[in-house]
Amino acid sequence: MSDTLEFRRATLADSNDVYALICELKQAEFNRQAFNVGFAANLEDHNLCYQLAVLNGETVGMVGLHMQFHLHHVNWVGEIQELVVMPQARGHGVGSKLLAWAEEQARIAGAELTELSTSAKRLDAHRFYQREGYQHTHFRFTKAVEILHEPDVNS
Repeated sequence: MSDTLEFRRATLADSNDVYALICELKQAEFNRQAFNVGFAANLEDHNLCYQLAVLNGETVGMVGLHMQFHLHHVNWVGEIQELVVMPQARGHGVGSKLLAWAEEQARIAGAELTELSTSAKRLDAHRFYQREGYQHTHFRFTKAVEILHEPDVNS
């Protein structure tokens, strides 16, 4: 029997699978209630889409694509915010296919380019993105901000 790999848009019903994928990506667990609220809100954003990879009925990968109009490009840019493939499905082209889907969606939307960022520590990811034609053209700087109060995840 051969493997069946399918791709489909994520829905709210996929919350458990998407949470597991994000935890795998970050190698951490997150506040589940806050995740659920954020995921539901993101699904309502027409400029943001999550595409899932499903192998033999099991969700094994995801890409998150956020379309944004950048003033400094005077054009649309497709930002790949998350790309993750579960360990058991790596090395079988799942990540490449998810990335190609995001690139095609950006192209259809009239984007000038796709961009992404990845942790400086994720050397395997760097090699993967370079094999996929991405170039290291920018530095991304981050700074934590002091949280004045816990966000209200119930509103």
